[in-house]
Amino acid sequence: MEPMNPPTDHRGLEVLSPEECDRLLETTPIGRVAFVHAGEPQILPVNYRYVEGSIVIRTTVGSKLDVAEMEGRFAFEIDDWDPATRTGWSVLGHGIATVVTDEEEVARLEALGLHPWAEETTGDLWIRIILDDVTGRRIS
Repeated sequence: MEPMNPPTDHRGLEVLSPEECDRLLETTPIGRVAFVHAGEPQILPVNYRYVEGSIVIRTTVGSKLDVAEMEGRFAFEIDDWDPATRTGWSVLGHGIATVVTDEEEVARLEALGLHPWAEETTGDLWIRIILDDVTGRRIS
């Protein structure tokens, strides 16, 4: 039997399966959030957890929180690249952000041990990005 080739996109990049995207989201500690704040695009690094199909981040007062309070759209991206072999992958998700206010849910998220990106800040607020679209690509 001939081995099956993975599906590719119009540029010839391997399309990652939903299961592979989930695995990468569950095991990669740092990503980037993108959103529009005050009419300007923002892209910020964050550490996060992937919980039940959503991205959760711990934050403090600022632009991310402003947009999440309005249930704005966010994009979320993780990737890896090896310059020596010129191989890598990328996973991109889109969704609606909300501020987590339920005390039981906050306690559950606190137990994840996630700290804010900047250690010197207190990040006692949580944002959940409920992903409605996740795609991934690999270049090899």
